[in-house]
Amino acid sequence: MRDDLSRASVDWDRLSDRERIEAEAAWRRVYGRAFRGRPRLRHGAKADYEYRGQACDHYLIVPFSAGVPGLPVHVYRRAIAAYECRGPLIALGAFCDAEFFISPPDLSWSMIHTHEDHALDGPYFIRADWIAGDVG
Repeated sequence: MRDDLSRASVDWDRLSDRERIEAEAAWRRVYGRAFRGRPRLRHGAKADYEYRGQACDHYLIVPFSAGVPGLPVHVYRRAIAAYECRGPLIALGAFCDAEFFISPPDLSWSMIHTHEDHALDGPYFIRADWIAGDVG
């Protein structure tokens, strides 16, 4: 993944274990229960489209350490490290053996990649304001 980021002119720093744990905990506070029932989200090609439309040049890439209720996240091993990135968003669907999310530091949106990307429903894109019911 580091090579892909560097080729796309993305500056990246690997997060420490403490920073990775904190980033995932913050994500779970916002999104951890959002996928139960019928949440408002985009999946598959629509998720890719939403993701590509984000004006974002500072974001986190964080692997999951455990499952997420309502999503096909099944962590058997951590396949990637966690990164803080500055630069253009790039497509990371090629890392389909990893379970991870991409979000800006404010967690206003999130792109979730799972081992089932484009095989079933994934990847998934969701916004924090969709959870709160704010459609504006």
